[in-house]
Order: sequence, then C-alpha cells, then structure tokens
Amino acid sequence: MEDRDRELDPAVKKSDQPTAVIDIGSNSVRLVVYDGPKRVPLPKFNEKVLCGLGQELGTTGLLGQKAMEDAMTTLRRYAALVTHMGIERVMVAATAAVREATNGSEFVSDIEQECDLNVQVLSGKQEARYAGLGVLSGIPHAAGVVGDLGGGSLELVQLSDSKIRETATLPLGALRLSYMDMSDKRLTNLITKKIDDVEWLEKIPEQNFYVVGGGWRSLAKYHIAKTNHPLNIVHNYRISTENMLEVIEELQGMSAQELLATPGISRSRANTIKTSALILKIALEKMTPKHVIFSANGLREGMLFSELKKSTRKRDPLMEACRDMAAREGRFAEHGEEIYGWLSDIVKHADIKGQYLALAAATLSDIAWWVNPDYRAAQAFRRIFRAPFNGIGHRGRAIVALAVYARYRGNFMGNAPDNSLKLLSAQEAKDALSLGLALRLSHTLSGGTMGILSRTRLKITRKDITLMVPEELSALLGIRVSERLADLAEALEKDHKIKIIKGELS
Repeated sequence: MEDRDRELDPAVKKSDQPTAVIDIGSNSVRLVVYDGPKRVPLPKFNEKVLCGLGQELGTTGLLGQKAMEDAMTTLRRYAALVTHMGIERVMVAATAAVREATNGSEFVSDIEQECDLNVQVLSGKQEARYAGLGVLSGIPHAAGVVGDLGGGSLELVQLSDSKIRETATLPLGALRLSYMDMSDKRLTNLITKKIDDVEWLEKIPEQNFYVVGGGWRSLAKYHIAKTNHPLNIVHNYRISTENMLEVIEELQGMSAQELLATPGISRSRANTIKTSALILKIALEKMTPKHVIFSANGLREGMLFSELKKSTRKRDPLMEACRDMAAREGRFAEHGEEIYGWLSDIVKHADIKGQYLALAAATLSDIAWWVNPDYRAAQAFRRIFRAPFNGIGHRGRAIVALAVYARYRGNFMGNAPDNSLKLLSAQEAKDALSLGLALRLSHTLSGGTMGILSRTRLKITRKDITLMVPEELSALLGIRVSERLADLAEALEKDHKIKIIKGELS
C-alpha cells in the first residue's frame, strides 16, 4: 500500500487550529467547530436550532419575522461562543432562504452589525459545489449524482472521476414546499417539472445517488430502526433503490400521529418528512440509480475541503483518521505499515478493498493497550465500529473492528461483536478472524515495537505457515509466540512451524 508523505504540508502543521463554520440554512442555523483545517476534521462542538427561515419563502417571498428573531438570538450566542473559544477562523454561510428572500440582504446586514460576523451568501452554484465536495471528502470515489435537500432548495451535483461535473439548484426545499398548501397532485407536478428541467440529469442505473440533508437522513434512520440494522450510523449507509421506494411508500401512507410515533423520525421532521420523501421518490424514478447512499458530510465539510491544498485533498480519509487515532492512542510509535508488510502473505490473495481494510486494522491494532485487559477487546471494537470514520462502509467497519477484537481476544466470543457479524458472510468473518490472529501474533512477537517484524517473515504456502526468525532474534521466541502461531495456523487450516535462520533474512 502506498505510504503518503505528511511532513511538509502546512495544512497538517496547522491542524491544531480549530475552525468554526456557521451555516444559516433555510430550516436550521448551526454552529460546528472542527479540530482543524485538515483532511479529516472532527467536530469538537455541534449545535443547531430550527429557526425555519424558509418557511414563508414559497408564499410571501420573505423571511418571517419570528424566524429572523430566533435566528438572530442563535447567531448572537454562536458569535459569543466562538469568541470565548478563541477561534480565529470563522466561516459563515447563508443558503437558499437568505439568498432568495426579498428581505434577505437586510437580514444579512443586521447579522453583520449585531454579531460582528462576515456572512457569505452562497449562490446556488456555490451551494451545490460545496455539497458535492462534502460528499467527496467522505466518499472519495463517489460516482453518480449528489442530492442535497435543504429547507429552501434542492442541489443536484454530477460526480465522476472524483470531480464535480454539472450542478443545478432547484426551489424544492422541503420546508418551503410543505407550507405552500398545495394538493398532492399539484405538488407532484411541480417537483416533477423542476427535476425534468435539469437537462444533464439522466438515468444512472450503474451508479449511485448520494443524499445529503436532515430530511433525507431521517429516511435512513427510519430504515435502520425498522430493519434492526446493527450499526446506527447514517454515513455511508446504503439502500437499494427498490427498497428505498418501498420505504417512501410506507411513510407516505402514515398519518401525522403515526409519523410522530415512528422510530428514527424526530418531531421536528414530522411535518416535512412526506415532502422530503416525495422529492426523493421523483428523483429516483428519474435516475433509477443502483443504490441510495447517505452522506453525513455536506455543505459545511465541503467548505472546509475546498480550502485544503490539492495534495491534502488526495489523501485517503480512512487512513488519515486511522493514523491520527493510532498516534493519539497507540502505545509506541505507530507502525501500521510495518505490520501490514509483515502480513503480506496473509493478505496477498485479498482484493484491493480487502488489503485496504487490512492496513486499517494493522494501523489500529494497538489502540486499547491502556484499558484493563478484560475490556481491551470490547473497547477496541467499539472505538472502531462506532468511530466517525469517512471512506468506509458498514461492512468494512465490521471487518476492521472484528479483526482488532480478535487481535486482543483471540476469537469472536463475547457480546461486543455479535451484531456486527450479521453484516458479514461466513467467509468474510473467517477472513477477519485470521487477520486478527495474525495481528495478535505480530504484537506478541514484537512487543508492539518497531524494527523487529521487518527482520522476520511469516511465510504461507498451500500446506503450512512458517515463522522465520534470524538467530539473533531467537530469544524473542517462546511459549506464547508458539501458541499464537498455532492459533493462526488452525484458523487457516494449515500446519505450522518455526524456522531459525542463521544471519539476516534476505
């Protein structure tokens, strides 16, 4: 696997400087404070208030007085918070409602005077571009179309080869449409016409539709709860188009009371969820994508991503996050690459994705050293399975988390990994166990320190597995190493032996 140079990039050196993003949306006003302008920024503070600035946009063309008052109160708080936090870099963006409202520019002037914030009112094209960049920041190889549904507008973005190709912004916000008092037929016709007017939008049966926005994320939360999915994380959750249309039909048949009692749908979304679902239904029927994939990253993450150097943008988000976690929580210097190289015979038959996940597991294989020994496996599993990682799907999370669990436990016994095993096939679970046992052997042999594994070799043939060690390091061998080698050999259904070599291994 390619080792990426991290030394000279100024964006990495400034990674300890937090950045605040204030998003003045058509439905919510939100402040997120990130831990730096780096490849995978983590939110240190996240708060939103549903002000409903776009609620009257479709009927009066104005921002409502009460909504503006609520937004101003919220923005005063956010301005005070970032000041007390000592944050120098504050990005403030206003979207469709402020952009389109007749009194939008006056409201922006009031914000700048009262809160001392520099507000950037995004054009539709800018809003769409940032949404697309946000998805690419978390799903680098996304190919298809991004849809970002807000309270005041719908942005559509065409992605291919990790680049933004076409964009469109439509006045189809869920909040705006929900309060326009239209019949179902008229609303359907309006949405259909606006989506049909996007000339570049076409059928994408072999690609995916990446969805962004709280209204659409509620649909994912509903499906996760309904199916008892093992992982309650929306990011990179995927549903086939056929199943997504079934979910939409279910929700559209519910009464207001039923929606309020439905797991996954918050009270704040209940009034607009049917509109959100209808917009998604019409978009899916237009494009017929292979899957609907939900992205937790959107406009705010896209704004941060746009400011990074191209060399930083190209870094892999999962490996960046794994290396950061290992540097913070590992025992000695992070040596995932060395461990991964030592496992070359274990992973050589895996596909590119399998090798990628093996490198992630190797990098994270020492993060629970500080926990009570009885809890190390479970702690490592939970940290990985539930971490805010980008660039990895739910199945990939399970493989990495289970491998590191087995690195500490030696098997999959215990309550922690039970649900995650439901995400994998029998062969995938077997491979994860073998990887974990190989990691367990690597740490036992090396004591977790660098420089030992690179002088030894784990050789696997069709019949057996051999641990080759130079005579100079033979004192490191012992009962525990032999036991761990035997466990790995049993999992691989092979014989095993240890071979001591005179001189250094070539």
